[in-house]
Amino acid sequence: MKFLKHIGILSAMPEEIGSTLDNLMDVKKFTFGDLDIYQGYWVDHINKINILVTTAWSGWGKVSAARAATRLLGLKGDYIPIETLIFTGVAGALNNDLNQWDIIVPNKVCQYDMDARPIFDKFIIPSLNKKYLDTDSLLQKWAFDSIKKYLEDKNSLKFGKIYDGIIGTADKFISNEKCRNSIIKEFPRMQAVEMEGAAVAQVAYQEEIPWILIRVISDCADKTAVQNFNDFLDDYSKFSWNLIEVILKNISSVKF
Repeated sequence: MKFLKHIGILSAMPEEIGSTLDNLMDVKKFTFGDLDIYQGYWVDHINKINILVTTAWSGWGKVSAARAATRLLGLKGDYIPIETLIFTGVAGALNNDLNQWDIIVPNKVCQYDMDARPIFDKFIIPSLNKKYLDTDSLLQKWAFDSIKKYLEDKNSLKFGKIYDGIIGTADKFISNEKCRNSIIKEFPRMQAVEMEGAAVAQVAYQEEIPWILIRVISDCADKTAVQNFNDFLDDYSKFSWNLIEVILKNISSVKF
């Protein structure tokens, strides 16, 4: 059996990683303060391929996510660095067409709480002079198409439709209409909001590592968000591995 790739998979919470660790072989644990990182092999018996997976859950927020991403990228397995970084988990919908269990694989992300005015325009990341970070178009299309095929083949027990578009990141849990409407006014085309993705994307971008985000809608970022989020999370932990497995099963078909 041959070795193929080294993939980094990061989430904010253990429920978003789900049963990933149970599906890896020869798992090793690395501890950095209060952050545990796990590394093991996932075996594709059909294609006879070993994929090295390094994974962790960071905790909520941009700082925790950026710290975990940096630590993750610093770990080399068999002296092979991580070739692409995937951040996966849940998000609150801004687009009214989105429902719980719908999936977003964004083609761009932004930090919508970034504001360094008057030195920089609002939402510009000063170190990059960019408002949006674009994922690699071929990588995003591959992830989108792989998940879409999985949904069309009716393999999904829970998941809904799949979308692309913009995801916004900030150190805020959005749970009221006023905040939600304020974001929509600034970003009318934004699909959803969360608290980590664009921070991880910035680390990956600056480290010159390809990255993608995969987010599943947990709530509508309104007054029902807290209850819907908590109820959803318990259920999501049982199915989050399904999306990760789709990516691993198809990763031999993409070059990056």
